Amino acid sequence: MQLVEQQTETAKATISIGPSIAVELSWVLLAARRDQLCTNCAALEELYLSSNELEQRVRSFWPDGVADFGELPVLADQAGLVGSVEIEELLAGIGDAAAHSPSELRLASETDSDRAVFLDRLDQLRRSPRLRRDYVQLLRDLWAAVCETWESEGRHLVDNAVERYRRRLERGARWVDLVAADSEHLSGLLPKLMGRLPMGGHVTIVPSFFSGQGLLFDLPGGILVGVRAAATDPSARARTDLLARRLKALADPTRLAIIESLAAGPMTVGEIALSFDLAQPTVSNHVKVLREAGIVTGARRGTRLELVVRKDAGNELLDELKALMDPSGEDDRQSL
Repeated sequence: MQLVEQQTETAKATISIGPSIAVELSWVLLAARRDQLCTNCAALEELYLSSNELEQRVRSFWPDGVADFGELPVLADQAGLVGSVEIEELLAGIGDAAAHSPSELRLASETDSDRAVFLDRLDQLRRSPRLRRDYVQLLRDLWAAVCETWESEGRHLVDNAVERYRRRLERGARWVDLVAADSEHLSGLLPKLMGRLPMGGHVTIVPSFFSGQGLLFDLPGGILVGVRAAATDPSARARTDLLARRLKALADPTRLAIIESLAAGPMTVGEIALSFDLAQPTVSNHVKVLREAGIVTGARRGTRLELVVRKDAGNELLDELKALMDPSGEDDRQSL
């Protein structure tokens, strides 16, 4: 996984960003009991429509009534393989970790009842070699059923999301804000765990192809955060709303001319109206669009409200367009 060190409000956290078969499998397992996940992901819907046997194996494996396989991230973390993308390496590590799993875990992200269920499952796996073999075989069979789709469709989306997160973090964005923007579901849960992140704590961010609303897990190795690699339409629209408004603001020739004039020096709305021979209400409407798009701002000097162009607005716009159109950061242009 890629590493980025970033200062948080309470500590300097080490942030890992990368794909994870363990997290992908967590969503595949959950989808057997959550129809909405299948509705949002054609690959999962096809999996469980075409294989009733696999669905029944998942549904019946743990008869405790909890749909989440929350013990899986714990075992992957115990094995040091949360970031593994090699299935046999992961399964071998999980099998070994299950035989020596901890009997007590904080799991502050979970309710008391779910925490008790996951600890009980770990205890059963620790005591039963046969159960461990069945568990590993279930994971192997599920991954065999979805790995082709993940490699052909999901891996590219995940890699792009990893690069997108990395670049935004390097530009100074806070990981908490990025995650909250991608998942409203997680935004309400993050503050609880942020206060528990120790000095020098570790945050693992995993963009996932099969992901639902988001995953947040308190593990001995740090906080595990799962987000959608390809955001749902509402999320995508929310993230690109400001960019769309900026582009729309710049698409008008009068507003472009106003920007050009303001770049030469501050002006009031009245001065712009006189300069362009326009009615003041018309100019006010244009200025309102530019201000809402974050391109123009106002500064009061005495009784004058002067308008100025935000000097960094152009660079922000170019960065956002580049991140949107070239998330990998690669430039395909050839030097002549």
